[in-house]
Amino acid sequence: MAAINKLSIRGIRAFSPDDDEQVIEFLFPVTVIVGANGCGKTTIIESLKYAVTGSLPPGKNAGQSFVHDPKSLGQSNVKANIKLR
Repeated sequence: MAAINKLSIRGIRAFSPDDDEQVIEFLFPVTVIVGANGCGKTTIIESLKYAVTGSLPPGKNAGQSFVHDPKSLGQSNVKANIKLR
């Protein structure tokens, strides 16, 4: 049976591209993601979905709002990444 142990996120929505990767460890048999409104729960789920299926979140210009735009920070390259371990 396949399992995902860890998910690391950087440069996706509320997860800054300049900070270190944020790592979420999935524990057996279940991991519960809880927190206040706007803390990134949906971003974690959408990042997991993107990593597994390649589909961006729904909505107009989803890719533009999902990944940090480097132009807004005066940079020329995208530093966003999502990794499964």
